[in-house]
Amino acid sequence: MVPSGRSTSARPRPGWPSGWKLQGRARVFSVYPPDTSNKAHSDTYVAEASARLSRLAAMAREAGFHLLMENEKDIVGDTPGRCHAILSAVESPALRFAWDPANFVQVGIEQPTGRWWSLLAPYIAYVHVKDAVLVDGSVRAAGEGDGQIPELWRVLCDRGYLGVLALEPHLAFAGHSSGFSGEDGMAYAAKKLWEVMAEVGCAES
Repeated sequence: MVPSGRSTSARPRPGWPSGWKLQGRARVFSVYPPDTSNKAHSDTYVAEASARLSRLAAMAREAGFHLLMENEKDIVGDTPGRCHAILSAVESPALRFAWDPANFVQVGIEQPTGRWWSLLAPYIAYVHVKDAVLVDGSVRAAGEGDGQIPELWRVLCDRGYLGVLALEPHLAFAGHSSGFSGEDGMAYAAKKLWEVMAEVGCAES
């Protein structure tokens, strides 16, 4: 993503190590804690999640793959702080981060872009286009919730982001690790995405 009219052919890809020969990508999640009824003890499982992902990252690096760890509710890697703790503990070029603003909102994170983007930016190589509202966690199209999508687009645009934007609105049904929008829902979600991009002056590169 770039400001309209600006070329990015010479820009590096944030989150992608220099010289890395990428053969493919696979989205992954951190581990589920034994008990999801109380999140107070989730920090105690960061070490285990990091160890497991470290082993997977080593295998992925050998095969030339990137693992893209997504933040998700009800798992250890749900909040920005725990996601960063896992990523920094593994510290592998084969493990990058998939930023999902709606999933952050659904675990009660306010102002995810304004407060947390800079912490996770070195690892981000994939962005989900999905929004949600804090009051009840329900999913919305880009710019209609509390995920700070316009602010996110400005950051991506300013940094010359050349990673993936994955449209994942889940407007008709939003379940755990699954969702559905339908033809009309996807068309509406794409329209709202382009509206936000136009609002902040960004264009697809």
